[in-house]
Amino acid sequence: MKTLTKTLSKKFATVLTTVTLSLSVAGFANASSFVAQVNSATTELCMTAASGNRVAMNKAIKSSRISKSALVYKVKCNDLNITDFVAQHGDSPEKMNNLINKGLRKGQVSITDTASL
Repeated sequence: MKTLTKTLSKKFATVLTTVTLSLSVAGFANASSFVAQVNSATTELCMTAASGNRVAMNKAIKSSRISKSALVYKVKCNDLNITDFVAQHGDSPEKMNNLINKGLRKGQVSITDTASL
């Protein structure tokens, strides 16, 4: 009788563990999927950036005719700038953000003390 109870207990634990892991994986899979609510150029850019597909992102940037500086500084995705959005929700965020930020002009600042002249 003890072996039967022990066997049933092990089977129950195995089934419970399997169900728990399955539900956890399904929850993670659904957590990062987005559905576009508005069909606009900026929404397409956000969705493409989150996908992690760099070739598609290059095409989306070219077809939208938005400069990369405007993309970085003006495009908002779920109230986040696009680089923060990609960092939180995107596939391969480092590669995508490198692509988005590539070619931005980096300004130089020089300070001249006019009082000493």
